[in-house]
Amino acid sequence: MLQAVILGALQGLTEFVPVSSTAHLFLAQALMGIRNDDIALSFDIVLHLGTAAALMVSTRRELLRMLEETWLFVRREPARDATARALLLPLVVGTIPGVLAGLFLLKKFEARRSVALIGASMLVACVYFFLAEGLSDRRRTPDRPLADIDAADGFWIGLAQAAAGLLAGFSRSGFTIATGRLRRFARPDAARFSFLLALPIILGAGAKALLDLRKAAGPSMPGVELWAGFAAAAVVGYASIEGLLRFLRNHSLRPFAVYLGLLGLVLLLGTAFPGAIALPGR
Repeated sequence: MLQAVILGALQGLTEFVPVSSTAHLFLAQALMGIRNDDIALSFDIVLHLGTAAALMVSTRRELLRMLEETWLFVRREPARDATARALLLPLVVGTIPGVLAGLFLLKKFEARRSVALIGASMLVACVYFFLAEGLSDRRRTPDRPLADIDAADGFWIGLAQAAAGLLAGFSRSGFTIATGRLRRFARPDAARFSFLLALPIILGAGAKALLDLRKAAGPSMPGVELWAGFAAAAVVGYASIEGLLRFLRNHSLRPFAVYLGLLGLVLLLGTAFPGAIALPGR
């Protein structure tokens, strides 16, 4: 039960806060001695459903407005909410790279996942966050409103999401928010689009894990532990979304870049000098 709550809370926190949920769960499971078997797979489904639930609750207003705008678009009626209408095409375009990466590349990258690769990916993410924030600070033009988002923006942010989904340590939310900054959007707007773009991918990952579980014959976790993990992921996930949006109104991605850089350096040093730093699952 304690492990279920810890992993659920960790998933809910790191899925949206830009520090890489995949990397932290990989390390946490290694520390707890949890094997990547059928039980872990069923639990993974529940955690994804928990974070998806948190995301749908947090973005419920945007989702309802976009549903309305989709209906109005089909009926060829003018938009009632310009931002919601503008988001439709970029979200569709931005989802495509992540779907293709998940279908054709994810298993190959998962097979090569290691502590050293996670550490190196975190250092790359650190540099990318600092680069995006530095270029944004030097820009003299004002931030673009989210109503101006187009298919090209959706493609580049979606490509960042796909890359982060393949390499544990990149941070999906961090890479997409940083790319949104490079596309000249304010941090809260970039984060909001990042969260909306994440919903199809998170639901898709849960559906894929469910299909994988049906193909594998094996034990299942007790229901109480599954519900505990789901609740922890949902509650902490919702809190992390709202907290990050408030944080980004007045702060940059640099604190997360520093954290990823330091942790990545520790992981790399731990693999290079195993006697000096003890790492899980090396």
